Amino acid sequence: MGKCRAHQLYLLPAAAMSIAHSQCTALKFHLRHIAKLPQLRGHEVFSHADDGTLHLILEQAAQFSTEVLAPLAAQADRQGCRLEDSGVKLPDGAASAYQLWRELGFPLFGTELEHGGLGFPLAAQVALQELCDGANLAFGMLAINQRCALRAVLTSGNAAQCTTWLPGLISGDIASTIAISEAQAGSDVGRISTRATPLSDDNWRLDGVKLWISYGDHDASEQILHFVLARVPNGEVGTRGLGLFLVPKLLADGSRNALCVARLEHKMGLHGSPTCVLELNGAQGSLLGGAGKGLQALFPMMNAMRLAVAAQGAAVSNAAALHAIRYAQERPQGGDPRHPAVAIATHADVRRMLLEMTAQGELARALALRCASFLDLARATGETRWQKLAELLLPIAKTVCAEIGFKNANQGIQVLGGYGYSSDYPLERLARDIRVATIYEGTSGIQALDLLKRKIIADDARTLHDLLHLIRADCAQTASPFSALTLSALTLLEHTLTRLCESPAPETGAYALLQLCAQILHGWNAHCLLLAATDANDEYQTRLHAALTFHAHGYAEACHYWAERALSELPAYSFVPL
Repeated sequence: MGKCRAHQLYLLPAAAMSIAHSQCTALKFHLRHIAKLPQLRGHEVFSHADDGTLHLILEQAAQFSTEVLAPLAAQADRQGCRLEDSGVKLPDGAASAYQLWRELGFPLFGTELEHGGLGFPLAAQVALQELCDGANLAFGMLAINQRCALRAVLTSGNAAQCTTWLPGLISGDIASTIAISEAQAGSDVGRISTRATPLSDDNWRLDGVKLWISYGDHDASEQILHFVLARVPNGEVGTRGLGLFLVPKLLADGSRNALCVARLEHKMGLHGSPTCVLELNGAQGSLLGGAGKGLQALFPMMNAMRLAVAAQGAAVSNAAALHAIRYAQERPQGGDPRHPAVAIATHADVRRMLLEMTAQGELARALALRCASFLDLARATGETRWQKLAELLLPIAKTVCAEIGFKNANQGIQVLGGYGYSSDYPLERLARDIRVATIYEGTSGIQALDLLKRKIIADDARTLHDLLHLIRADCAQTASPFSALTLSALTLLEHTLTRLCESPAPETGAYALLQLCAQILHGWNAHCLLLAATDANDEYQTRLHAALTFHAHGYAEACHYWAERALSELPAYSFVPL
């Protein structure tokens, strides 16, 4: 990170770093064998992204997560956020943690060289996010907002907007939000009623109420830039009547803009992340992109956030697995009563759960990184093929990684037993925090419809078949426990998709089709990981090999289950008020 403190690495005792270092070891392996970073460095845009710098930054992030974020997570969960007359106050220590995050230069990691960043691949940014989110998901949302907002300004900002906002967004000095939802308009954004009225000199007045705004106000940064989707007076209805507006908390003269936090939501989890109801009463803002083109301007930010949600799921699923493994290795229970109790990791049912959790976490990580690697290839080569492949994977990765995150946290609670259900260990907090990931940035049902209708049917399945060609070529080249299974699953998917598209209501099978696609991606990634995990003397590779080999036993059944569900008709029953 250039001149920042990230190169001044200091180490913690090995015991304290075991969770973070285990994640670090696994991420380096995945970055090499799934994201293919060595090959990416063959392209000019990433030629500078050497392993030495990358590993140093990831190790610094692991330390920051262990030393700063993990202790803060427990405290912030207990204390929560509060709304005062001066604005929202984060839990004690959160604002200073964000300042340290900035000083260490982490916001610059994935930002392009031409904009003053380090220009590392997006896959490396996803790895960095996993390390931090596994320790403190609530804090990580602040960093996600900032870097995803940057994508929208870079894509659609005019010269004045780029000059005004880019430096602060790049450095992290300016925080941001995405303000879409309203009381009557959640996923149905065409019903948004917040009004934008043109004033003068590209200045607009905004009036309305926005809900579920993560970090809608806080004391970690002085300036917050809100990305507000609002209705423009162009005579259009639905989404064609929307514009995306940059609405700052503070105006150019330092005065407060006409927006305020009406209340904080009380949530199941993420207590350290304020979720705000934001009222705009004549707030001033500027239009990003064209009037009526709000969704187009928003897509770069939304796509980045959906990938970030996939990384959140990977982070929690792997952190949960590692916490469960550590506990099971240290918790004595059972065995011959004439001898000291044995660690519960030796018991068959606990070993089963740990193997399942390990496999699920590794596959979630691989799916998120595979999606990021396609975006990196699009940037490196300029080929639209890779962008389309990434966009095909996005709804799958967002949905499935989020689900695995909750599933693994829940399974981890089972491993720990009563302690898992208590706040003595982080598993119950991880389960509460990750539960919302299948809801925000588009629910699982919305993602499934996006995959089926926009990414497959509207594309005549060309990009899907391109993906299947890549998978088939890899799996046919070298044998593994997953190679033949995945090749069979490809044929199953093609048959299922043909029948589904012939049905009068294909959307009934959309979610199951997404899950079937995910199983095939899991098989492909597991195949690649098993081929690479050849060092029997390496503890991580040995655990990875055991978990994925165990996972292969139920792989074919899972594929057939989702294929059958995709083609199952819904009963004619209509739900009525109780």
